[in-house]
Amino acid sequence: MLRSIWRKLIYILLFLSIITGLSVFTSPVVAKESTLTVGVENAPKTLDPRFAYDATGMQISHNLIFSTLVTLSADLRIIPRLAERWENPDDKTYVFYLRKGVHFHDGKPVTAEDVKFTFDHLKAKETKSLFAGTYNIIEGIRVIDPYRVEFKLNQAVASFTTKMIMPIVPKHIVSNGEEFPKRLIGSGPFKFVAQSPNEIVLAKNTDYFKGPPKVDKVIYKIIKDDNTRYLKMRKGELDLVINSMPLHKVNDFRKKPLKKTYRVIENPGLSYQYLSFNVSAPEVQDVRIRQAIAHGIDVNEIVKYRLKGHANQSFGVLSVQNWFTEKDVPKFTYNPKTAEKLLDEVGYKDPDGSGPQPRLVLEMKTSNNKETIGIARIMQSQLAKIGIKLDVKSYEWGTFFGDIKNGNFQMTSLRWVGITEPDFYYDLFHSSMMPPNGRNRGRYVNPIIDRLTEQGRFELDPKKRKEIYSRIQKIIAKDLPYFSLWHRNNISLVHKRVSGYTQDPMGGYSSFYKISVN
Repeated sequence: MLRSIWRKLIYILLFLSIITGLSVFTSPVVAKESTLTVGVENAPKTLDPRFAYDATGMQISHNLIFSTLVTLSADLRIIPRLAERWENPDDKTYVFYLRKGVHFHDGKPVTAEDVKFTFDHLKAKETKSLFAGTYNIIEGIRVIDPYRVEFKLNQAVASFTTKMIMPIVPKHIVSNGEEFPKRLIGSGPFKFVAQSPNEIVLAKNTDYFKGPPKVDKVIYKIIKDDNTRYLKMRKGELDLVINSMPLHKVNDFRKKPLKKTYRVIENPGLSYQYLSFNVSAPEVQDVRIRQAIAHGIDVNEIVKYRLKGHANQSFGVLSVQNWFTEKDVPKFTYNPKTAEKLLDEVGYKDPDGSGPQPRLVLEMKTSNNKETIGIARIMQSQLAKIGIKLDVKSYEWGTFFGDIKNGNFQMTSLRWVGITEPDFYYDLFHSSMMPPNGRNRGRYVNPIIDRLTEQGRFELDPKKRKEIYSRIQKIIAKDLPYFSLWHRNNISLVHKRVSGYTQDPMGGYSSFYKISVN
């Protein structure tokens, strides 16, 4: 009897073990969620594409959450994105043919109505978008059918397709008065999930028209401290850092033992650093003072020692890769003796020979960014050698930028990211573009530049247009409302568990939907 009971128990245990074993083999395998973790130094002001103007905000909104009608290729040509193609029946008319089957993240189709709404909405005064002035050239927009939209311009504009690099927003959400920043519904490869002071989370859009991204999530870690960002990358807590690693730390990742785990990708970039003068300020109004300052700054020394060689001296806004770049411009290279002669001409004689008294006292305002302050201190030291005492005053970003926009400065140094279109000279130097209307923050006025920048934006013949912008670049280089400093290289630090990443010439995120993380 007892033996029979034991035999039954053994059979039951064997049966259960077989069933358990089968369940192991037959239960579905849950794939581990893949995440790309990106380190950035500053949080974007907003991800709402209508108001995003900082580099990180624009890159995330333009490339990941939303889609634009057209975009830039690796060689800086305009190529299709939401638009399959476009036609020019005449110089003032553009017809865009939209891809079919493209949806917003909530499942609604992207149609010509959304395109028309987006640009009408940006132009409207009540929207208060920083991009409103860009689209004043549009006279009217007409929906031909759900996948064709026509733009009528008030005059021919050579750079019009470049201006179409703007995210398309969903009419059905924005027009209903919903608080759009809380429902950032786009049609890009990733969906907005959450944003906090230290983190931005995106999830893949499985319905993306180019195919679903290869990673499930992208997480941006906002790490303001340079050393902390470096240590987190070194420990493997970050997969990717683009143009946000302290330059003196970059070569650590090219050496053992880190080079076994990381790739360093470095190419010439479009990030343009410049010294801006408020030419309406009496202290720097005379062009000879600006020229003396330019001759008193040793750009190559700063590039070599402060930037560790990760930049190239520039002589204009456009990078050397740009077809419109004029190489034969006046160049103010380091020459202290010439600088001193120019100051003598203006009347700022050396008051005490080799003594401590300066010829001239100027003020330079900067943000409180450590690297920016460090570079300003080098300029301060260099200019002291020609008799200019430079008072460097740093402020938190909001205060600093408010002063720059309001013209409350003599000198400052800022950076433009991703300039590809020469029409940008109109935004920077046309007299009508002083704040709040535009970005002529140095209050530069030159009737010849006004006329030429107007001609350049409406000239359709590429050769004639290039001639116009060559003249503009020569005049600006001589007048020095900007003193060009350098174009910084793009530097990506990539963990070797990441594959499929290609570096964008604008240092952006356009290849993220192709990335895999193992």
